[in-house]
Amino acid sequence: MKKIGLITLLVYLFANLAYAQNEEDALRYSNVHLLGTARYMGLSGAYGAIGADFSTLSSNPAGIGLYRRSEFSITPLLHIAKTTSTYNNERHDDNKSNFGLGNLGFILTFETKKKLDQNPIRNFQFGVGINRIKDFSNRINIKGINKVNSLLDTYLIYAGNMNPENLDVFDTRLAFDTYLLDTIIGASVPTYVNAYSYIGGFNGAIQRKTIETSGSIYEWALSGGMNFNDVLYFGLTLGFPRLKYYQESVYSEFNLTEPNKDLDQFNYAEELKTTGTGFNVKTGVIVRPADWLRVGLAYHSPTWYNDLHDNWKTSMKAMYTNGDIFTSKSPTGEFFYDIETPWKIIASAAIIVSNKGFISADYEFTDYRNSSVKPNFTYSDINEIIKNNFGPTNTLRLGTEWNAGPYQIRGGYANYGSPFHLDVNDGMIQSVSAGLGYRTKTYYIDLGVAYSFGNMDYYLYNADYIRTNPVDNRYETINFGFTYGYRFN
Repeated sequence: MKKIGLITLLVYLFANLAYAQNEEDALRYSNVHLLGTARYMGLSGAYGAIGADFSTLSSNPAGIGLYRRSEFSITPLLHIAKTTSTYNNERHDDNKSNFGLGNLGFILTFETKKKLDQNPIRNFQFGVGINRIKDFSNRINIKGINKVNSLLDTYLIYAGNMNPENLDVFDTRLAFDTYLLDTIIGASVPTYVNAYSYIGGFNGAIQRKTIETSGSIYEWALSGGMNFNDVLYFGLTLGFPRLKYYQESVYSEFNLTEPNKDLDQFNYAEELKTTGTGFNVKTGVIVRPADWLRVGLAYHSPTWYNDLHDNWKTSMKAMYTNGDIFTSKSPTGEFFYDIETPWKIIASAAIIVSNKGFISADYEFTDYRNSSVKPNFTYSDINEIIKNNFGPTNTLRLGTEWNAGPYQIRGGYANYGSPFHLDVNDGMIQSVSAGLGYRTKTYYIDLGVAYSFGNMDYYLYNADYIRTNPVDNRYETINFGFTYGYRFN
């Protein structure tokens, strides 16, 4: 059952920008899915026990230990996102695409000098480069008729009996300045009515919201690895993620009251820009107990974002039937804060079928209750919401690759568990993938495509005793990757 308190969580989580530094930020920057190389993409990321691919620097660093030769690789990719939104039985969709870089990096491999064949270290490796671990590009178009309530009803609750000079400069004050809210003349304390109350009251409105997001998280990886007797492989990565996130949204209401309506329509626009850098440590091992079997284990520390910087602003525009148009803009809000994402454990296994191919599987555990916004004494209420409403996730990735001479064919499936603890939303994402490859002794070319999909409810607004019906959003993304790799040394 969807409880009011949890619906409030989702409103803040996926809609409200006026109250920055909230649980939305913690989830947005914690819930990342590595894009990486085309080979990694074609296997749906089930690569933890395979190794010798640049993506492993950001998944299981032990994979660097399986490199035999030095290598350069680069992966341009195309990201396409589509969202289908259904609100009060009205369906609309929108899409957005962009080009990016899946990875770019070098691996340097060195053989050790053996003394009477007693040195267990066969070779060691160093790697440096970037992996794309999140793409924020998306566009959402929501539209439907609501005959029950308006966004302005929530503003009445937010305004309470405040003096107009104390109203929030990012929402209720804007509504007051554009006459969407006004005080009753002669009241002993400030008492507000909204623009629908001027003539006849609220009888329905067309509600629309467009949301456009862009940006990404790139992780700079500095890695080292060792190969012990071709049986045990070890790796360590220092990660330096850099994030850029942009969001612009416009909420509109078109008054359906007839006749004699005073308010025609109004728009409320929000803009948010977040930038920052972080740090994490990843370590892993891969063991080959037999030629046909590999098992791996990796640990990802939390990512510590210690210098996140938010800039956001809002604006309101109200249009009346007598021709009056009023606008108001907020100041630019600026905040600096920290976020700590949850740690991860990844267990992997792969069955190697001689030189014909392999079947691989990854299991990943993440507990989103370990996310936090800091300093804790400032954001203790947000961190309490995180602990009470987020939960552990179980992610399963499966992949397979088969050889036909110098050619390879790949496929994969992934199921990413929902980060929500209670039955308030879904949040699960599924992904299917395919890929092709061509390899020679000195270079290789890979193509990969991954299709991901999932559903999640969205609420346009919410306050005590006032809520909209949920918007059913179906999210779909397609990523195309092309990797070129060159081996040397």
